[in-house]
Amino acid sequence: MTRNGSATPRARATVAAAVPAALLALFVLLAGAPALAGTKEWTFDDTLALKSVSDPQLSPDGARVVYVVTELSADGSEYQSDLWLVSVAGGPASARRLTSALASDDSPRWSPDGAWVAFLSERPRPRSKKDEKEDEAKKQVWLIRPDGGEATVLTDAPGSVSALEWSRDGKTIAFLAREPKSEERKKKEKEKDDAWTPSSAWVFGRLWAIDVESRKATQLTKGELHVTGFSLSPDGTRAVFSGQPTPELPASYRSDLYSVPLAGGEPAVLVARKGTDNRPAFSPDGKWVAFLSQDGRDEEWYTNSYACVVPAGGGTPRNLTRSFDERIGGIGGADVVWAPDSGSVLFSASWQTGAHVYRATLDGDVTPVTSGPGLFGDPSVAAKGTAIAFLHEEPEKPREVHVLAAPGGAPRVLTDTNPQARDFLTFPKQVVSWKGADGWEIEGLLLLPPGREAGQRLPLILNVHGGPAGTHSATFTPASRIYPWAVLLQKGWAVLLPNPRGSGGYGERFRSANVRDWAGKDYVDLMKGVDAMVELGIADPARLAVCGWSYGGFMTSNVVTKTDRFKAAVVGAGVTHMASFTGTTDIPEFARSYFGAWPWEDPAVHARASAVLSVGKVKTPTLVVHGDKDDRVPPTQGWELWNALRKAGVTTDLLVLPRQPHGPREPKLILATQKAHVDWFEKHVPGAPR
Repeated sequence: MTRNGSATPRARATVAAAVPAALLALFVLLAGAPALAGTKEWTFDDTLALKSVSDPQLSPDGARVVYVVTELSADGSEYQSDLWLVSVAGGPASARRLTSALASDDSPRWSPDGAWVAFLSERPRPRSKKDEKEDEAKKQVWLIRPDGGEATVLTDAPGSVSALEWSRDGKTIAFLAREPKSEERKKKEKEKDDAWTPSSAWVFGRLWAIDVESRKATQLTKGELHVTGFSLSPDGTRAVFSGQPTPELPASYRSDLYSVPLAGGEPAVLVARKGTDNRPAFSPDGKWVAFLSQDGRDEEWYTNSYACVVPAGGGTPRNLTRSFDERIGGIGGADVVWAPDSGSVLFSASWQTGAHVYRATLDGDVTPVTSGPGLFGDPSVAAKGTAIAFLHEEPEKPREVHVLAAPGGAPRVLTDTNPQARDFLTFPKQVVSWKGADGWEIEGLLLLPPGREAGQRLPLILNVHGGPAGTHSATFTPASRIYPWAVLLQKGWAVLLPNPRGSGGYGERFRSANVRDWAGKDYVDLMKGVDAMVELGIADPARLAVCGWSYGGFMTSNVVTKTDRFKAAVVGAGVTHMASFTGTTDIPEFARSYFGAWPWEDPAVHARASAVLSVGKVKTPTLVVHGDKDDRVPPTQGWELWNALRKAGVTTDLLVLPRQPHGPREPKLILATQKAHVDWFEKHVPGAPR
């Protein structure tokens, strides 16, 4: 199954049962050894030391871009972010560090006159005391001149700040901050009289506004309304914000838009309907508010999201992207960005194995702004519309900031954050496709080891992405944090990254095709992909391994209950028992949405997808990896599977990652996760390369 009207056509190899042997050989030759940028082999440490680039923000005059670089701390114990600045005219040679602190700096935003950069930082505030208050208010708004100098703290919010925006006249900054614990709560905790209920532990997000000159701050929201995003009107009199009834993540599917005066007052409803309505953005002329929405259709977790607009004074919302059959949100985020003339908006979205920046006019005409291979996203527009900055990466090129002169200019790379990468081997990702269940066309990415000889069969790793609405895409291959693809490819493994039904990037019908059918036809799609790689002469059927994280862990745990063709498996943060998952996760409505019922309403459909209940069929040595602070897929899911496997006599082990949420964050535990995969595959796959 493919989408119509692709904006980014690419050559791809389609695998079918009746492909002549001569053509198969041609494919193998074309997809053999990658073009090498360098000859140096990657180590685990080399991949962990890669810096990442995010959040590019063009200055109002379009002359400079401030952006965030995240890198290993000096002692290698954590990742730390700082602000960098680059000249559009000067390019990579002009890039320089703007901030340098032991704490992380992020979320840079230019003042309207370009004289200041406001940003968020966890650095200690002058004269602050290291007490409970400091812990709850760790991140605040700071200001720095783009030409350098010491940063100064602007806010003293009682809770940590998560977002900020300047008013058009530069006199006010609105910001979003967590509500701190009450004095009564602090007193009870100190006295060990702190029994709690879930609702009493909710932390609401509050909208504030601060006068930049006087430092006087005003809280704009309170009560049973959790703020998740906001935008200031161009005349500086009010804010529009997205709010939901509780801070729980599922409540985002019941979010609405509100308007509130910056001087204070009661919020008024602007948009209230079924599903999500969030991430508002005022048009430069003040007439419209753009936002992301399910357009009032439903509250399901797998349906499309759209760019909509509503008159700033209220009225009927208008869907600008109804003709665009995909969710909005790709590399770098999901915000809608206005063009300076208020006639169109820009947004990012996945498209098959890539991602692009698109423009939608107020008339609903959607066209791509970027084209070519790889992922494009996170656009930022100069105030006069003279340029657009964005992020771009490809399998053989790390993510960097690029700029496009508007209109009609050619994109240029502005940063060179990882120059050392040019000394190393590169690993292209070949787009391949095959026929899955019901004859649907399924697409994926194939990675082959350097120097592979035509006709040589290789040990193959099948890796299933998360989501299930995630997408395996054309990202920079060595930059994967959980999976050490560069190390494995250098050892001689091939890797298949499939996008079975349920994946994002292929339209709503495809994305919703696994509803009430997890580990059903999506499993067939995966196995047909492995079959295709065997048929092509690429994969050695006696040397197969499978792994995945989150939904990918779910699929991996189910794969080994259905077949013993894989010689090793690694289940990362996987859902293994649907009923207990639904009752312990922070997103119970997610499971209800995908399964169409709660476990007590339809036990059978949940049981069919629960690997724990079929462990007696498993023969594959299976490693389980899980963070012990995972609220999304609670660690009990990993413990349940591990205990069941070992009681059933299956070769297994459990790797627990202390302090880690839904995916490792600390560098040393990322390294432990990567090495565990390599060691498990080498130990249990016969003839595995070492």
